[in-house]
Amino acid sequence: MILLLPVGILLLASLAIFILDQIRPKFGTSWLIASITSAVAWLTILILRLYLPTTLEIFSWEQVAPGFLGDFSLLLDYGNWPYVFALITIALSVILTDAARTRYDSTPQSWSASLMITAISLMALLSGTSLMLMVTWAIVDLVKLVYLLRLETAQQFTLRIIISYGVRMLSILMVFYATTLAWQVNGSFDLTAIPQKAGFVFLLAAGLRLGVFPLTLPFLQEPDLRRGAGNIIRLAPTITSLSLLARLPADLIPQGLQSWEPLFHVLLLLAGFYAAVRWLRASDEIVGRPFWIIAWSALATASVLNGVPAASIAWGIALILPGSLLFLYYPRIQRMNFLLYFGLIGLVGLPFTPIASGWAGFTADGFNVFSILYLLIHTMMVLGYLNRILQPGGEPGTLESWARLVYPLGLIFIIQAIFALGLIGWPGSLTVGVWWLPLIGNLLIIGIILLANKLGISPPNYTLPASSRMAKVFETIMPRLEPILRLEWLYKVMWRINNWIGKLLNAISTLLESDGGILWTFILLVLLISLLSGGGLN
Repeated sequence: MILLLPVGILLLASLAIFILDQIRPKFGTSWLIASITSAVAWLTILILRLYLPTTLEIFSWEQVAPGFLGDFSLLLDYGNWPYVFALITIALSVILTDAARTRYDSTPQSWSASLMITAISLMALLSGTSLMLMVTWAIVDLVKLVYLLRLETAQQFTLRIIISYGVRMLSILMVFYATTLAWQVNGSFDLTAIPQKAGFVFLLAAGLRLGVFPLTLPFLQEPDLRRGAGNIIRLAPTITSLSLLARLPADLIPQGLQSWEPLFHVLLLLAGFYAAVRWLRASDEIVGRPFWIIAWSALATASVLNGVPAASIAWGIALILPGSLLFLYYPRIQRMNFLLYFGLIGLVGLPFTPIASGWAGFTADGFNVFSILYLLIHTMMVLGYLNRILQPGGEPGTLESWARLVYPLGLIFIIQAIFALGLIGWPGSLTVGVWWLPLIGNLLIIGIILLANKLGISPPNYTLPASSRMAKVFETIMPRLEPILRLEWLYKVMWRINNWIGKLLNAISTLLESDGGILWTFILLVLLISLLSGGGLN
């Protein structure tokens, strides 16, 4: 039952804050409830690290109706604990750093939403069976849909929000199909025993939600999400998808598709390079956040394709923790800028850091051209992060006295999580790794910085000058490339086909409801009877 404790605490706190805000709004009391409950949930997850693996069966169909198979259970083990710990750390950091954003988007309603989304996402991360995963994914997607549609700017993006929701529903259907395949092989719904026959379909389901495999990017332009609850709702579905990647079998590509493996890598590289370039050229970190998610997700998926699913955890943690450290650092304060360098430690991939174990995902089949290209994507992402670090801060006087203590504490929680996961996150997390790959990458980063300085490009402006020829090429290509990568043309075709079918059905309905409708009904009935009796085949 202890697995339900953090979920229950967060849900009760979310409900209490919502009711309190409706009856008698009290900003301080609501924030105190949110911070204490999220801290208790964080401490519970940390303690559970000592009791892995831990399982809890919630419901079994066989107990209610014999003959109906399947159960709903929770599981916390070394495969999902790093993501659970990262998510609860982000939730706690959101509440603490929101103390500095009271003038912007920090409200009791946003804290209530953050706690609720975190609780539901925890259930998805703790799913021990595919049935539990489908249910929790559906709930997370529905909550996100409602949240997005309620934003002020939602009307401008209604079609894309619906498309995004539709793609996520398709991923759930793919999990259902993969579950039937797995049942045929081992007669189990257990996510820890996914067979090869179903592994590739599970990969497609996770890839659809991440937007990288197959290449599906409808998520790049959504209503602007705020840093607090917005960060949670943007990362929560991504975290639950990354957790599934770590559970996939090593040899998941069927024999009939193994010759297509290079094409799969090309698709991932296309998504990764596009996202890395857009991250580098983004005007700020919030604008670049969707591209940050896609690029690191591409690296995690590549590790699974190369047969090292455990390596995907390292890239997933790089996406979540250093990214959130940057996204939640607002307002910027000059004397606190040094905290962002600890996030950089979690990205460069040096030995005995969280990403050190991730390099094995690029060299499982030997060092080849794909390894080099994935390394370049990583280099571009680190450069973009460094560019954000070097941006100037604001004035410390913009914070209230109590927020000056709580605000940096929220960022410190993320930093300690980076180091904790590097030490005890999962078996093999504390390792030297493929040490020469990050050495090449870091030398490349230093070389680019030196070259930029020689060309007169100084921080924080590691971008191409607007007047340069290369910048003009990007300005020409990117607006045309993005609709193709988002498959926007395919969605428009499907939308037109749907409208055409709807018009056809309306026309038939109008015809049958007209004065001659009865006659047409009899004619169709006679034709149907004739076909069923075989008369139409003679």
